[in-house]
Amino acid sequence: MKLKFEISKYHLAGYTIISPYKPFSTWEKLEERIWKKYRYEPAYYFLNSQHINWALEQIQIDSSKNNIRISFKKHASTLEKIYQEVFRSNEFKRLHKETEKYFKLVKNQWSKNEKEALKILQQISGLPLPKGKITVYITHPKSRNGKTINKNTIVFGHKEDWKNYSTVYLSHELLHIMTWPSHFEPHYNILHTLICLTTNNELRIRLNKNGKYFKQEKFNTEYPEIIKLEKKLLPYWKKYLNNSSFKNILDLKNYLAKNKRGAI
Repeated sequence: MKLKFEISKYHLAGYTIISPYKPFSTWEKLEERIWKKYRYEPAYYFLNSQHINWALEQIQIDSSKNNIRISFKKHASTLEKIYQEVFRSNEFKRLHKETEKYFKLVKNQWSKNEKEALKILQQISGLPLPKGKITVYITHPKSRNGKTINKNTIVFGHKEDWKNYSTVYLSHELLHIMTWPSHFEPHYNILHTLICLTTNNELRIRLNKNGKYFKQEKFNTEYPEIIKLEKKLLPYWKKYLNNSSFKNILDLKNYLAKNKRGAI
């Protein structure tokens, strides 16, 4: 298994526009300019999904009058025009430059920690690593981004709140891939809580060789509602870590789900 780090200009622009966390104050001036110019174009809402339902209805009506391929080709051409205008802007050039700097930090940190982090991840989860290449698309560190898109794709961007932050949360997303399709399974809340206990907590402490559960320095490791669930499952988690009869975290998840533990 290998992580390959990349920056996609299209994803970087699109995610920054929809994210409530902006990289710098002047970025919103670009968003305002683009919105004023293209707000009546359905294609614009494939960049900013605020009124995507309206845009889809416009395209559907257009398609009923013309060939659907012709209709989508026309809107795709407009969307490409919008992206290219964003790419030419000074705001995007600054965004891309700052993201490139952050890209190097994340890539170098993962390279340094990869061997140890993956070993710990396997030990705790009891699961095999994915095979092949997984691409990580990096966004600006202020974007608070971290998701598994599919079995081969992660998107990520977050400032380093504490030591080895990126390594820990990339491991978190890897564990989503190792338990795929976890997002679409029943009892996802239990599995996600176990993923948080595995990576955001136990792996972080072992990798950094210090720390405690649920908090690193002044930062919580998860949202309060997740920490509440983690504390509820903690007795079962401790038994799991102490050489219990469960083979892996999926076995533990199935047990907890069957016995109604951790249900919201």
